[in-house]
Amino acid sequence: MHSHSGLSEGSGISEVAVLDTIHGGEVIARRMVEQGMQAEALEVYHSAPSVEPFDLVVSPVHLRPDNPALARARKLGKRIITHHQAVGRLVGDPGIPAFEVTGTRGKTTTALLLARILSHARMRVVSHTTRGIELWDGRSSRLLQGGLSITPANVILAAEASRSERADALVCEVSLGGTGMAGFGVLTSFARDYRIAGESMWASTAKLQMITLAREGFRLVAGVDTGISADLSFGPGGDVFCTGERICRGEEQAPLGLGQGFDPATYQSSISAAAAAAISAGLSLSQCSNALDGFDGLEGRMKRSVEEGMVVYDNSNSGLLSPGVERALDYAAGGGRLGLVVGEEAETVCEGMDVPALLALLASRREEIDELVLVGARLQPHARKLGARAAPDLNSGRRMARESLGRGDRMLLCVKCFR
Repeated sequence: MHSHSGLSEGSGISEVAVLDTIHGGEVIARRMVEQGMQAEALEVYHSAPSVEPFDLVVSPVHLRPDNPALARARKLGKRIITHHQAVGRLVGDPGIPAFEVTGTRGKTTTALLLARILSHARMRVVSHTTRGIELWDGRSSRLLQGGLSITPANVILAAEASRSERADALVCEVSLGGTGMAGFGVLTSFARDYRIAGESMWASTAKLQMITLAREGFRLVAGVDTGISADLSFGPGGDVFCTGERICRGEEQAPLGLGQGFDPATYQSSISAAAAAAISAGLSLSQCSNALDGFDGLEGRMKRSVEEGMVVYDNSNSGLLSPGVERALDYAAGGGRLGLVVGEEAETVCEGMDVPALLALLASRREEIDELVLVGARLQPHARKLGARAAPDLNSGRRMARESLGRGDRMLLCVKCFR
């Protein structure tokens, strides 16, 4: 279970090295210094800093085991913990209901829907997702801080925001596991698992930190496909599931009055997960369904809108994969000319698109696409063969596609990026 031993005063730890400044090392080191420890953040991708002076080494779970700094720490017998462990111990108990959401897909949508449901129950909620740190009061949210990734270190910033905003609940989307600070955890899915740490570990294994670091009284909500025994399961065959028209828990049902501006099928799993998490915290099924009344999708999650007579389908998000592009093409079928803006903003997303799979998909469905714009440096060399234009990012690709589209036409945005 979760423990604060090892980072507290009198533990025998005098100096701490926090590896990886790109993924939150500086945030963790700064908080350690604020709590009276001697800590230093070390850049380990383009240099090999010495770890000999340090008693404790804090390393991200995704770091390759043969990274020189990490390998040297092991050889020297240094005590090593993950970023997740360090953050959980530094944050401690937030003092309010706190939720952490992790999984291979559906994290952002689940976290945002959960924040909406909780705020509808008259709670001030701080959420941290790929959209940034937001304050929810009722059904609407206000951005407090943007430009943040979901690396575990930023849970520290979200917890600080929850205190400064006097929030009643905290919801954090976390990459590769939970930190142990939350009383409630959500494992969304293990579908389409992938390898990390130089191919030495499955991502799902890292995500199980949500369980191994859990503190006393922790309650776990997990998707049926994870195969994990949970306090409350969700999805087909689970304790809580959504049909698109209603939310069900056993024999109990509550109707859903969703809006029309999105593809509800792509939200069923996340609605089920968010409702299960809210129920685990004491809300009723009807409170969950009422909070979703009129919900018409999230930006970048198959949201449909009309701009000057042209239908725009926005499916650009950080979790986008080739199968998501294929589903989006199916959903956007029918109507006028189709423009597809597809690819990745590689500099903002750690796990890029499977380029060969995406290229195979585009080749097989090229006849359906009237205007094709490929986004990102890795796709640019393939533009000529596919009869496409190339753009550096989503916004410029969108502008290119608009040039040849008009009223009655369709534009589909499928760029892997943070929004």
